[in-house]
Amino acid sequence: MKKVFYFLPLLFSALSCTRPVDYLSFPKIDAHVHIDTFAPDFALLAREHNFTLMTLVTRSAHQEHIDREFAWAEAQHSQFPETVFFATTICLENRNDPNWQQLTIDRLKQDFENGASAVKIWKDIGMTFRDPDSSFIMVDDDRFDPIFDFIVSQGVPVIGHLGEPRNCWLPLEEMTVRSDSNYFANHPEYHMALHPDYPSYEAQIDARDNMLSKHPDLVFIGAHLGSLEWNVDELAKRLDRFPNMAVDMAARICHFQVQERDKVRDFIIAYQDRLLYGTDLGVSENSTNLDWIANTWQHDWRYFTTDEIMTAPQVRHDFKGLKLPPAVLKKIYYQNAKKWLKI
Repeated sequence: MKKVFYFLPLLFSALSCTRPVDYLSFPKIDAHVHIDTFAPDFALLAREHNFTLMTLVTRSAHQEHIDREFAWAEAQHSQFPETVFFATTICLENRNDPNWQQLTIDRLKQDFENGASAVKIWKDIGMTFRDPDSSFIMVDDDRFDPIFDFIVSQGVPVIGHLGEPRNCWLPLEEMTVRSDSNYFANHPEYHMALHPDYPSYEAQIDARDNMLSKHPDLVFIGAHLGSLEWNVDELAKRLDRFPNMAVDMAARICHFQVQERDKVRDFIIAYQDRLLYGTDLGVSENSTNLDWIANTWQHDWRYFTTDEIMTAPQVRHDFKGLKLPPAVLKKIYYQNAKKWLKI
């Protein structure tokens, strides 16, 4: 009889380890969204699904655009202080002004005081802005150094969407996922296969890496798997090289799904402290039906928590879920975002 009671705790422990992780009760953070509205619908949906949101102010071309996005983000954070956090950005509109660096720092200081907890750097640095001699302004340009130094001094992380998926430099029919071929078909201005005079994929990654080498204390979250979505081995090399770098998965989970399943699973487990769940989902002032957001969250959850055979619109073949351990799920869905984004 004693032997039976002795093994009962082990039996209960084993059963608890195999019990499915409950989606609704599990705290989750979507570390990369865009709330372009004052309406509360997205935040209310997040509460319903036990999500916290990080909304990103983005694009650097016009201060008027940034101010509009900042107003939305600040209002959402003010109304839902425990549910919505936000990142500001920098503006290059007046970059030729000799006081541009100090003005940018002053604006960042003000944005931090008004609630911004991170800084978003977008792909227009490296793919849009040029100097008078037509050379592209890359993110490792010395003119950014005082700005990054200030951000470091404030203990604020940078979320960097620098470069694009490697598919961007391929013809549409050679792209590995439908989401990329659809996006670049609709945005030919960013389809680099059509613009051979623009910086290469390698130049974009090198500029980002060089910037990180110049600022080793900068806490950096590479948006969209750090534009290294195509190969977990390449991503692992950067995470090994830059200990203050993490990545979010926004709009790139499908790139996990087209790689070798066990290799991806091993990578996520090995780098479980450096990966943040994110989607790149967004709402605007015209958004009314948000069912697709809930469906995306639940589909991703199924991919990470089960080993079922699945399909997705972005992927041309079926794939198997990863069934990650609960401890890993807690990190990628919640703990890492709290640590890296300080929310």
